[in-house]
Amino acid sequence: MKLTLLTILPLVLANTTCNKYCKCSVERGQKSKIYVGICDGSSTRNLTYIPEFPDGTRKVVFINNDLQILSKESLDNISSTHSHVTDLNLKYNKIKFIHNNTFSDMIWLCKLDISGNNQLKSSDLAYSFYSLPKRYINTLVLKSMKLKPFDGMFGGLKGCKIQKIVMTNNNIETFNGTWFAQLKEFISLDINWNRISSRNLNLKGLSTLTWLHLGDNPLSEIPAFCDDGLFKLKTLHLSYTQLRSFADMKEKFRCLQSLKQLFLNGLDINQLHNNTFSELKSLKELSLMEMQGRSLKINPFAFNSSSLEQLSFYMTKGFRFSKWSAQIGFFVPHTLFAQCRNILSLDLSHNVFDFTQKAIREMFKPLQKLQNLFLENLQISYIPRYFLNQFPKLKEFSMADNKIVPWADGSSTFKGVKALQRLNLENNKISMISSKSIPSIVLDNLKKIDLSNNHFTCSCDIMWFREWMKSTKVIIKNAKEYKCDNSEFLINYNPTPENCKNIVLIIAVSVGCLVGIILFATIIVYFCRWRIRFQLYNIRSRYRNYHKLKQNNCVYAAYVIYCYEDFKWIKNKLIKEIEIEYGFKLCIPHRDFELGKVFADNIVDHMNLSKMVIPVFSNNFSKNEWCLFQLDVARSKLTKEGSLTIFPVMLEEVEFKNMNAAIYSFIKLSNYAAWSEDSNAKELFWDKIKDHLKNT
Repeated sequence: MKLTLLTILPLVLANTTCNKYCKCSVERGQKSKIYVGICDGSSTRNLTYIPEFPDGTRKVVFINNDLQILSKESLDNISSTHSHVTDLNLKYNKIKFIHNNTFSDMIWLCKLDISGNNQLKSSDLAYSFYSLPKRYINTLVLKSMKLKPFDGMFGGLKGCKIQKIVMTNNNIETFNGTWFAQLKEFISLDINWNRISSRNLNLKGLSTLTWLHLGDNPLSEIPAFCDDGLFKLKTLHLSYTQLRSFADMKEKFRCLQSLKQLFLNGLDINQLHNNTFSELKSLKELSLMEMQGRSLKINPFAFNSSSLEQLSFYMTKGFRFSKWSAQIGFFVPHTLFAQCRNILSLDLSHNVFDFTQKAIREMFKPLQKLQNLFLENLQISYIPRYFLNQFPKLKEFSMADNKIVPWADGSSTFKGVKALQRLNLENNKISMISSKSIPSIVLDNLKKIDLSNNHFTCSCDIMWFREWMKSTKVIIKNAKEYKCDNSEFLINYNPTPENCKNIVLIIAVSVGCLVGIILFATIIVYFCRWRIRFQLYNIRSRYRNYHKLKQNNCVYAAYVIYCYEDFKWIKNKLIKEIEIEYGFKLCIPHRDFELGKVFADNIVDHMNLSKMVIPVFSNNFSKNEWCLFQLDVARSKLTKEGSLTIFPVMLEEVEFKNMNAAIYSFIKLSNYAAWSEDSNAKELFWDKIKDHLKNT
């Protein structure tokens, strides 16, 4: 029988009581429960020693304490003579020195995390590695320790079955893969968040690696993976480096035929070249998130990959998938996904989309196998209509963190959607869900829906949704936290059909009465609009203390009322004859009104400075509201104040359909001058006006 760790270690805790300053818990492992002892100095007393734990404890988390010196004796309470600890976490314990034989009694140890102890010398740490159990140790975590690796530092790991080493955030400037060449089972290396430049990076000796994280290092060139023999890589992180171009990526990646996951997030790239990833025959997942380029160009076949199943793409300021961007040449809609038809999961969140354009909606057409679609934080207020029917196998759809408002026609929004199981619309502006919002065929297939952080309008209109929430088997995420717009919890709002019928009747009657009153008031105001407006200005005149001017204070011989359409006649005939020829000063609104002053105030002020008013009647005059208003002001001054006279001018015969009562009264009861093109009539016309001006 093959001896394994699981058959050797006891599976049941003999004692469930923990020590005074620590707590015990149970974690679920892959095959069985894992009993954990936790001593966190940040939440309890700062311990200077590692206490005993119950028998059967497999994992010890002793962090944020004050251990200072780590020795074989320090670990005596959790050594093999007392327990079978397989996972030891000693982060942030202010360890300054570590003995050579520290781990010699930790014979079951599989994982060691000694991160955050940045006062340890790299040389002391190197000697302690010789005491690690070669049979079981497989994971070594050395984060934030200010390490200064050197040749031979990891020599003590020779013969160990180390599979994973984590060395993030150590300010390492030079890295040499030969440090780990003796580790025959080494498959995972994480050296992200250091200061390793391209010229100081050597990956030779790491031919067994399948997982490599080089992110957050100042790498300006793509490493020579092929030359260094990293043919077995399956997962590669190059995110947040200083790479500026993908031009040589195809050549540098030619040997990575096992690569399945590629992360290129946060890069300042200005162009995605054609067929960059086409030769990566095993590539399943490609992540291009938080791209930093100001104006990124996506070439027509940039995403060409027959193996690609998962794609994530967005820029920090959002790539504009619009008609304008396509016309300029930033991308080609109909080829964008044409050569990656096997994509199952697509995340285009944080971009800018114009779904009103048919070309933008149809660029998704090749993705017939799509199962998961994420369009979050697009800042749009609608779910695109006749869009989701392009994805017959769609199982998960998310438009969280947008500004979506209620939609009425769910049949067009969710047309052809038959396989959807998870719908996420959290953090939008959806105030109402009705029976028509989501078709029954979609609801019947749903397994989970998330409508969190949408403030619902708690009225009878939401009664259907409340009843559905009570009866459905669909998992409604955070349903108890849904709120109404009045901060009441939606789960506490339970309207009944009877209550809603009464409310609907009351609302209908109230609205009907209100509409009737508004309609009646509108009709009254319309027919009396000029009388109302004139009375308002009368009140305003009194409030502003307008008073009658003496005759010798008048500036104008006459104030002329006319409409804009007749201004040509005013300018070429009336002004020329009366002002220039006879010397009478006329008030012409177009010329004499003060700029920036209220028009009605200009009218009143300038009439007060005039001896006479000359209204120029025409068909246009009778249809102009401001002309009629000025005529009303003049009539008021004539009848109530007697402060001026009115002498009408008939520019043309006013048709009966345009005849106004005020105009009619002037024509019938007053003397007026009628314009004619006949020379004798013209002479009489001007004489009448001149005589009236002289006698006023």
